[in-house]
Amino acid sequence: MKLVFGEKIVPEPVRRENDADNIWGPAWHASRTADGHLLEYATGDMAGNDRRFAISAEEFERLRADPDQFDPIIHAHGG
Repeated sequence: MKLVFGEKIVPEPVRRENDADNIWGPAWHASRTADGHLLEYATGDMAGNDRRFAISAEEFERLRADPDQFDPIIHAHGG
């Protein structure tokens, strides 16, 4: 690793595209797996933990249609 003083370097964010098996949000990712559907998100706590849990196919499609459904879905799962 090389430190360069005096220059500000801003990394480009990784651009992710939704596809048939993945839906990406600002700090969450929903995926279709062989066993069902998963939702993973950054909890925002000081330890930097992520939370992952199974969601239904209906919830997966709700996220695809309207990403603002993220909050109601995690609250329904105790988040």
